[in-house]
Formats: sequence, structure tokens, C-alpha cells
Amino acid sequence: MNSIFGTIRGAVPRRTMVMGGAALALAMVPAARARAGVEYATRTNDCNTHVAGPGDALTVMAGPNMDFEVWGNSVDLTNPTTGFKFTGPAGMQASIIARHSGADNSGRGCGFVGSAVVRVSTSGTMTADANGSISFQMPLGDFSSLSLKIVAFPSLAQATWTTSGALQPSNLPCIVKTGSINLLNQDTKLVIQLPPGASQDQTTCTSNTIHVKVLPTAFPIVDISPNYTYKLTGLPSFLTESQAAPALTPLTFTFNVSGTRALTATSSSTITIQNPIATNRTTTLVLQVTPTAGQGFAQVATANPASTTAGNPIDFTIKLSAPAATGQVVTWRMTQATCFKQALVEAPYSPTATFQFFKVPAGVTSAIIRVISVNNAGCTNRLAPTTQIFEAWIGDARTNPQVTTVTTGPTYTRTNISLLAP
Repeated sequence: MNSIFGTIRGAVPRRTMVMGGAALALAMVPAARARAGVEYATRTNDCNTHVAGPGDALTVMAGPNMDFEVWGNSVDLTNPTTGFKFTGPAGMQASIIARHSGADNSGRGCGFVGSAVVRVSTSGTMTADANGSISFQMPLGDFSSLSLKIVAFPSLAQATWTTSGALQPSNLPCIVKTGSINLLNQDTKLVIQLPPGASQDQTTCTSNTIHVKVLPTAFPIVDISPNYTYKLTGLPSFLTESQAAPALTPLTFTFNVSGTRALTATSSSTITIQNPIATNRTTTLVLQVTPTAGQGFAQVATANPASTTAGNPIDFTIKLSAPAATGQVVTWRMTQATCFKQALVEAPYSPTATFQFFKVPAGVTSAIIRVISVNNAGCTNRLAPTTQIFEAWIGDARTNPQVTTVTTGPTYTRTNISLLAP
């Protein structure tokens, strides 16, 4: 029966005409040497776990500098230059890079047996598995061999932005806000529409990452394999990626919040994910981010005066991120509506209405909404100032009720005033 741990031994012929003790000595030599040769193989960092033995080929992943340790009586005595040979696929290289005696290995806690560390290098772009072997010359000139199977890297499955059908860990809520985020082409394309006024948004955002799993199409069981991380190209300037070895751990894409919000034109990127060893194994993702040519508040509204006696007028200044288009409406309110009344025709006010509506003059980026405070019941307190709140939203809530559902972001602003009793 043939074994993958083959022993190519040169039989020493027994002399028929020998004399005395010499005959005994010659007869004993072949028997003593019969135990010399390859016994098992291990990884270089674990001498006590045998990954290949009699009946098992050592499986080695394709690529450069795959190291493993081969153990057996007299293996450590092999001359690395003249006593070591190998066979395998085209371009394969193999060499002994270290040897350890039985005494050395005993000191390592590995048993009293010699070993040799072997380095095998093959093309990482192999597309099919290939057989090979390495052979060690024993003291009597025969060779003891270890069979190898060089395993080609499997193809990469098509990557998607989603994990189990959803973006993980979130849908980037503090970046998207009132914009939109959509998945196309079986989740391989992510399209983000930034909200109006995103370039003026300076709010803190920590939900700015997406985790992506990149998996091979198959999971071969391999004794000797490398740790590596994927190589990525095509990332836009506002996106970075991090990952930890091994490559089966998720990739983390992190959006630079200020860089994303600052976009002034559509960014479209094809991101290539590549196995750095099997460079012919790749997959791609597409990311498109579009700024909205919409309106927003450039800064928080201000009140003048910020504290006043009931009966006096108050000016609320709003600043827009872009010149107002014709017909631009701002929905606004005083949270205690009956404590104020109309001051100007240009800023109509109804104390019984839930919201007020101000038409911003076309072309301006700053406007004033004026009201007159009144001392109705509950509006002031003689013992302390009473806080009143001004809120405003970009858009007309009469035609789009969703306008007033947001309380953060560039389409919303608010400020407080203190109202004093007369």
C-alpha cells in the first residue's frame, strides 16, 4: 500500500561473505535506520498538534511563504542545499529555512524528535488545486517524502452592503436625516441623498459606519493558511475602511461626517475588494452620495431682545443656507401661541393656529419674523421670567405635514426668550 508519507529507501544489500562481529554490525545498520524519516507535520506555532500524518496529505494554501514544520527521526540532519527536493505546480519553490535537533525540540516541549521548518511558495492566482511533495535525504542516502496538496483560493462571493438583508449597524440616521438612503442592484449599490442644508449641519454624528461581510464562495479545509486582510481601492475621500485579520471578519466602512456633508456634487465610486494574495479574486460595491440642492438654516435662529417685558415686540432672525427661491415658505410657531400677536403684515400671526407661515422674500438669505408679546394668563410670572420658545421649519406644513416632524438637522431651528411681567 502506498502512503502519502512515502519513504523512498535504498535497500542495503546483505553481504553473504562476512566475518564475525563485522557481519553482526552490518546486519544491524539497516534495522536501525528503518525508523528514520518523516513522521508528521505541524504548524510552526504549535508543535503538539499534528495536522498531517500517515494517510493525510498536508494541505497548504496557495501563495508565498507558507511555513510549516516537518518532524521525524533524522529529518533535522537533511542538508538544506543538497539533501532536499520538491515537486509541485509550475513556479513552486520550497526550501528548508530552519532545523531543530531532538534535544532542541525536547527543550521546546515538543518531544525528542528532530524537525525542519519548510517554506513553500506558489502562485497565489492558481485557479485549481495541485499536488506536490517534499523529500528529505536520510543519512543512508534514501529519501523520505511528505505529500502536499496546494489549495487554490476560492472566488469571492458578490459583496453586498447589507448583512441579513439590512444595513448594519444602522441606516446612517444622523447623516441621512430628512434625505434618503436606498439599496439597488441586489444591495450591491448604496445611494444616499443628503438632506437640504447638509453642508451647514454641524450636529454631532456617531452613527456613521456600515459593516460589510466579504466571503469566499467555498470554505476549503486547509492545514497551512495565511492571515490577511482585503485590499480596497476606489474609496471616495470621505470614506475609510478598517478590518482585522483573518479576512472573514467584517469590513467597517466609516463615513467622515463633515466630509460627506460638505459634498457639492454627486460622488459615485466603484469600490474594489481584492484578496491581496490571490489578486485575481475580487468583488465590487458601488456607492453614490448626492447633495440636495435644497434649502436649510445656515445657523440657529436668534431673538432680539432675548429677554423683554410683555407688550414689547421681538424680532426673530433666521438665516438660510442659500438665497430663497420665489415662494419659499418657512413654517413657524411660538409654543405658547396666545402670548403673542401679529406685528407686521409680512409675518401674519394667529394666536389660535397651531403653526404660522412666513413667505421669505426671494433672493435673500436672512429674514426677520417679528411678533408682539402680550401679557395674557400664563404668559408671565411676577416671581421669575417665563421661557417662551420660537421654532421654525423649512417648508410649508400646509402642503407637506412631514415638514414639522423633525426636531434636529438643517431644516429645523429654535431659540428661547424670557418674557417678564410688566
